[in-house]
Amino acid sequence: MHRNLSTLLLAAARSLSLVFAVSAASCAGSDPEREPAPATQHASRHARVHFKGGTRLRNDLAQLLQLDPEEVCNEFGTMSCSESVHTVALGGIDPYRNQIFESSPTTGLSTTLIVERIALQACRRRAERDAAGGEAGPLIWRDVATSQGRAASLDALYASALGRPPAARERDGFESLYAQALAEGPDVAEAGTGWATLSCLAVVTSTEFLFY
Repeated sequence: MHRNLSTLLLAAARSLSLVFAVSAASCAGSDPEREPAPATQHASRHARVHFKGGTRLRNDLAQLLQLDPEEVCNEFGTMSCSESVHTVALGGIDPYRNQIFESSPTTGLSTTLIVERIALQACRRRAERDAAGGEAGPLIWRDVATSQGRAASLDALYASALGRPPAARERDGFESLYAQALAEGPDVAEAGTGWATLSCLAVVTSTEFLFY
């Protein structure tokens, strides 16, 4: 299963622009579901947002996906991505090993890739566990082989991660992604797990989730 899923993820990753277009949709263009801003409102010249950083990101993913913080992301199966390996790149400090006593005011070139790596590991764990079932039952991804199941699963993910329902154009994007997963995946079950993983990845790597 892992090899097949990896193949599906690699194939879908070639068209990840679709996934990230979905995740960025809430920040671009006009939204017919929202009322226009008052004419007197002026946009700020400076974005007043802050990147969560490694520890907060790990803890938020653990809470959202009901994972132990220690299993959110590990390099070589033992070294925490956020607390050990990529601490500085994620805005942390490393006074003992590298004498870095202050965090950088800006993110580095590798930060985006590291965040995606952390999110992908966490999202895949949750998708695989929900697909496997068990006594507790699925947490987020239920009956994703049906359009109703996918819609309900996205509602649950959005409510927990972003505190809002997905917009219509976001739902359309995720449905297009599912069709791609079906076309490239070995079977429906693998396609569903791959779709759930990448859908989760799109949401938790969005500006809404990564910044506060």
